[in-house]
Amino acid sequence: MKRFSRLLLDTMETDSRVVVLDADLSRSSGSAAVADRWPDRFVNTGIAEQNTMGVAAGMALLGLRPIVHTFAAFATMRACEQIRTSIAYQQLNVTICASKGGLAASRSGPTHHATEDLAIMRAIPGMTVLAPRDFRDLTASFPEVLDLPGPVYIRMPPEQEPDDLTGSVPSIGAGVVLQKGADVVLAFTGSMTRTVRQSAERLSAKGLDVGIIYLPSVKPLDDGLIEQCARTARLVVTVEEHNVIGGLGSAVAEVLSARRSAPLLRLGVEDRFCYASGTHEEMLDAYCVSVEELVQQVMERC
Repeated sequence: MKRFSRLLLDTMETDSRVVVLDADLSRSSGSAAVADRWPDRFVNTGIAEQNTMGVAAGMALLGLRPIVHTFAAFATMRACEQIRTSIAYQQLNVTICASKGGLAASRSGPTHHATEDLAIMRAIPGMTVLAPRDFRDLTASFPEVLDLPGPVYIRMPPEQEPDDLTGSVPSIGAGVVLQKGADVVLAFTGSMTRTVRQSAERLSAKGLDVGIIYLPSVKPLDDGLIEQCARTARLVVTVEEHNVIGGLGSAVAEVLSARRSAPLLRLGVEDRFCYASGTHEEMLDAYCVSVEELVQQVMERC
């Protein structure tokens, strides 16, 4: 992961507090470059995710600024207790950078899928939860991440995911309107850029005025932007590479449930396991939401 490697190296050049921990994934993540450049600021903890979080907590208590990398499935499920009790309970400055979120570990099978990670991390008090669409956004927001007072969970974007939509990089807790529309608003987080863009094009061709809002900050959420869009839209659709329970769809529903606003359609991984393996695109189409399904669901409601 060359972009993540560059992000770590640049960050460590400017902040001497930063240390990096990796759970035996330093070659695939790119953190091996950190070990080469600053061996005294890098720890390969091995395949021991729970212990990794405990070590990070200890480092944070010493005034360091730990950045932890492992796969999302193992960070949020195997090490959940340590994140909750050792890190979040004490509101320690630990940044968890989780790769292979959602279905990105496509060929590794269901043990490596992480379609619950955002829900798990959202439920931990004081945890900031981010899912940027690409490395441009992740890199731009990283200085702000390091200045936050408590723990941060970042579902890292796939490095190959293109930025298909323009728009500014929002600050943490904010979303951004990428396209205005009065009929349907597609709200997405993370790596669903391509699906949302192509779906918006097809829906527009069918005569609908389609808006798009990008919400990289799942917690805290931009309640004001959601309320503003929902006041004028006929339908709000959340699109995420995550179980429809507990992730972005649930977060948006929590905002809209307290107000009279547009109906909400939550699209993502229906409450099920994903047993197959294949390419990332094949997994998204089979288990998450395809462009065709998104368009069909919206047209049935508008």
